[in-house]
Amino acid sequence: MRRGALLLLVLVLGGSGGDKTAAKGCDAFGGGTTARKSASSPSQTTLLMGVGTESDSCTDRITFDFKGDLKDSGGPKPGYLVEYRPADEAQTEDASGNHIPIDGKAFLVVRFEPAATADITGAKLERTYIGPRTIKPEGMRWVQQVSKTGDFEAVLTWAIGLSEQRAFKVTSEPSRLTIELG
Repeated sequence: MRRGALLLLVLVLGGSGGDKTAAKGCDAFGGGTTARKSASSPSQTTLLMGVGTESDSCTDRITFDFKGDLKDSGGPKPGYLVEYRPADEAQTEDASGNHIPIDGKAFLVVRFEPAATADITGAKLERTYIGPRTIKPEGMRWVQQVSKTGDFEAVLTWAIGLSEQRAFKVTSEPSRLTIELG
């Protein structure tokens, strides 16, 4: 009986499984490392407006905000594929094949389709994303760099350089895609 109680105490104090890399005081994250893809692709090109990063004691977040259409309750959800890719693929610019150095040891690539950073449908080109091509956020737990690696033929690609491969979740809302790493 004492041995069973002692074993139970060791399991409770030492942890009985789950995410061994979770930060102290953080709940188990519950994400994964397998690719995530949108269920469908929008019929019109989604236009990127902004890229943001934020971190708390348990999670890093990257958000991609798209131009909403007021007639469509906030705009279409962007079509996406989010997956880990080898360094040589993640750091290669779409179309040109140029190398883009990105800090990190693991690379999460975000591909939006159809999407762009400028509206080319009018008589005059309208840039919708005027932010930086490379973001090196401070205060993030795992994210070291976020860089645009492609914007060609309605395919928009960003690579996220991480200190290590982490579980991630993807949340798609009208006009926003959020990637959480935990």
